Amino acid sequence: MLSSQHRSHIFPPVLRLIFPYLLAIILLLNGCGMGSKTPPPMGPVGFAFVTNSGSSSVSALAMDTSGSLSLVAGSPFPAGAGAEFLAFDSVHKVLFVSNQNANTVSAFSVNTGTGQLAAVPGSPFATGARPTGIAVDPAGRFVFVANQAADSISAFTIGTNGSLSPVPGSPFTAGNPYGMAINSTGTILFANNFPDSQISDLNSVSAFQIGAGGSLSPVASSPFPTSSTAGFTSAIGLAADSAGKFLFVGDHMAQSIVPFNITATGALTPVSTLPAAAPSCSVSCHNNPLRLAVHPNDQFVYATNVQAGTVSVFKITNGALSSIAEVPAGQHPFGVALDPTGQFLFAVNKVDNTISAYSVNSSTGMLSPLNGSPFSGSLNAPTDIVVIVKK
Repeated sequence: MLSSQHRSHIFPPVLRLIFPYLLAIILLLNGCGMGSKTPPPMGPVGFAFVTNSGSSSVSALAMDTSGSLSLVAGSPFPAGAGAEFLAFDSVHKVLFVSNQNANTVSAFSVNTGTGQLAAVPGSPFATGARPTGIAVDPAGRFVFVANQAADSISAFTIGTNGSLSPVPGSPFTAGNPYGMAINSTGTILFANNFPDSQISDLNSVSAFQIGAGGSLSPVASSPFPTSSTAGFTSAIGLAADSAGKFLFVGDHMAQSIVPFNITATGALTPVSTLPAAAPSCSVSCHNNPLRLAVHPNDQFVYATNVQAGTVSVFKITNGALSSIAEVPAGQHPFGVALDPTGQFLFAVNKVDNTISAYSVNSSTGMLSPLNGSPFSGSLNAPTDIVVIVKK
């Protein structure tokens, strides 16, 4: 063994020799975040796309793990005049935008790693007059567009690159289609009837069977009434649950959400007593509701209330709805969407050009505003929103 005298002579030079290397290792570890109390920033876990009806464009925003939103490089991306409704084809990674004033649909290839958009070959594609609601079947075979002013629905097949080709026989005769929804199996298309005049006794939802080639044929007894009396109607919001059991219709002027059972044939039967149509339309007709979203767990429905500037939360029990809460949003909230996991909810506010963001309690359905909400940036009269996961 070495004596204490020998150790005192040998170890100090050794320490002096290796000290620079120890220091370099410590600095490297600190630079990697180890030993730091503040973790490095996380990259996006998803993306939100928002239509800007005021600038005929689409804004792309990155969503991080906290639900915070930030603009994607190159955003906003030009669309067509009057861009309003959105639909995402998760099979081909394509985003579709209906352009009301241009009578077209824009199609964008989505880079699901960066959130950037690129127009697909041939975009935009011609539709009927005033295209509004748009829906993609779950298998990514077809996209359907409601032509509100033409009383028809345009149907397209989706190519491998996202380009669209009209289905034989398209457009198909409808009422005054506005909002669109497809059941979970992709066999039934629903369209609520909202006339241009906003005054009608239609008060109904039409249902169509989707053929193997994308053709549409009316379901027996369609259209189905959404109110118990004739009068002012504005059936705008439309959403189906993921299990294909229920359809929820937001009657803007009757200020109610009407739940329906979806039968095996696609026919609709009311879950509860139908509301009476509004006898007249004043400012109060614009309070509830506008757009709807169903939580992925099929336990809650969320609705934007335009004049009230709020988002309503409803509990689903065998299709029946019970009110849980009404939380503040921005000025004139329009489109509403949940991220695919159901952890966050976003509502776009058309007047103040912002996005209200909330965390969602999946057990109670309650909403809590996120830090930094409402988010803004490059928005111009935003009207619709979809959220996807990063891949």
